[in-house]
Amino acid sequence: MFKRIINNKAFSLIELSIVILIIGILVAGVTQSSRLVKRFNLQSAQNITRNSPVPTIANLSVWYESVLETSFNDSEEQDQANITVWYDINPLTTNKANATIPSASNQPKFIENALNGLPAIRFDGIDDYLRSDNISISGNQVTYFIVSLRKSYNIYASPFTTLSAGASFDNNSEAHFRAYLENFNIMWPFRNGWGAATTHPGNNVLFISCGVFNGSVNINYYNGVATATAPSTGNFNVTTILLGATWQASAPSNPWSGDIGEIIIYSRALKTDERQDVEKYLAKKWKIKI
Repeated sequence: MFKRIINNKAFSLIELSIVILIIGILVAGVTQSSRLVKRFNLQSAQNITRNSPVPTIANLSVWYESVLETSFNDSEEQDQANITVWYDINPLTTNKANATIPSASNQPKFIENALNGLPAIRFDGIDDYLRSDNISISGNQVTYFIVSLRKSYNIYASPFTTLSAGASFDNNSEAHFRAYLENFNIMWPFRNGWGAATTHPGNNVLFISCGVFNGSVNINYYNGVATATAPSTGNFNVTTILLGATWQASAPSNPWSGDIGEIIIYSRALKTDERQDVEKYLAKKWKIKI
């Protein structure tokens, strides 16, 4: 009788050990599987980027994106790491427009799982921004693309804006432009004054915005669909780009709160098929329906 009780208890402990072992194996398997899926998604996005049509289209001026190893310093490609430089990966020039922090207090963060499982740069809407003074865009035409997601609204904020040499404001000259200006639920195509409005999708919505300045009008596109036009005449003289802030009274202003995955700028108005090729690439990579 005594031996039977001991044997029953011993058997129960063995069973418990086996159950714990199985649970451990399952948890480890799920964790490993999750890591494999994450790694697969990242590698897939990297391959899509490397084979994209972006560098095959003439007049590429600057290209920032967030999935390639060459986009950031190795030590900063970690979740929640502070970013000091976002490298311009434009392969068509050696004169890179790398965007850097003006000071240590302005560092945005690298977020590993920000946009549909892919990394992005997060700007806090307080004092984060990056700047490059190595942009050179002239002539009366420009095309830009940006993949972004707003976390919270700040009045008159813009995910990126450009400047000309010595500019005091980013909104009073035809020489430069904002990607768009946010005013509550509106995105304004913006160059030296207000233009036609596009409805903003709101917070926590990932989308592709495109602006085509063709020398007479600025046509805005939301996920591949034309939404608004505004007059656009005169020549650009872009020498600077700010990511995550606007420029007012010779100082950064209206900080933007959200995640940016990609910015592409050409120094001419792309043809319809060229624009659509870039939008298809961005949609496939970032899993956005267009």
